[in-house]
Amino acid sequence: MKLETDEKVINYIRKRIAVAGKIVAVLGIEMLVEGGGYDLDSNEETYRVEELYGYTPEDMLSTSFFNAKGERFFRFYKNEILTMEVNPTPAYDALLKLQAQGKLLAVICQNFHGIPKGIRFHNTIELNGNLNSNKCPHCNKYFDLNYMKNAAGIPLCDNCKKAAVRPNIRLIGERANANLMTEAANACEAADVLLIMGKDMYNDRLEYNTDPNRSQLKVLFSQEQQLSDRKVDFVIHDEIQLFLPAIV
Repeated sequence: MKLETDEKVINYIRKRIAVAGKIVAVLGIEMLVEGGGYDLDSNEETYRVEELYGYTPEDMLSTSFFNAKGERFFRFYKNEILTMEVNPTPAYDALLKLQAQGKLLAVICQNFHGIPKGIRFHNTIELNGNLNSNKCPHCNKYFDLNYMKNAAGIPLCDNCKKAAVRPNIRLIGERANANLMTEAANACEAADVLLIMGKDMYNDRLEYNTDPNRSQLKVLFSQEQQLSDRKVDFVIHDEIQLFLPAIV
């Protein structure tokens, strides 16, 4: 399939990647969607979910909703979040190729679905947690994803039997982990090339700015055709799984 991006832009990004020593990939919603997931923040999904559950995804993925309406939270969480399968795409293969070349400094994951099975990056920063990690807030016992999926209703701790097992993901309304944000910001600052692969559902702003005397290439991937971002050098509307293998 032919890329829509201008050939001059493609060649320029390809050359910058070829000479780069440190590349950072920030995985956002676009990577999730291309892997078979869906954007719960989109108008279509928000409407569908609200029609089905009576609340928006943003409402139900909040701390207040988890604390006040546990049964409804877990009904939505199990049906919509835990059933969402995210598979590898050629974009991940391209990132693995960069890693094999010694160029990939870090992969910053903004989606709590994490990295698809079978993909291993040396340095992954999971800003918002991971679905595979779940913890009892009372006795601190950890539980895997299958326990959460198979539990009837609210998944209660089978050890202390005093509390609902808490997914170790960042719910809306909670502060980002300061240490992880600092680690991610430092990686972005050190990068020669920064690949931003879709928006962040929390609307956080990683500090992409670097020393003005340094030359850093910032490329944002987005399917929003009207999007413009003065903080990046290029906005690419092609699918990441088509574009990235073509430039690596």
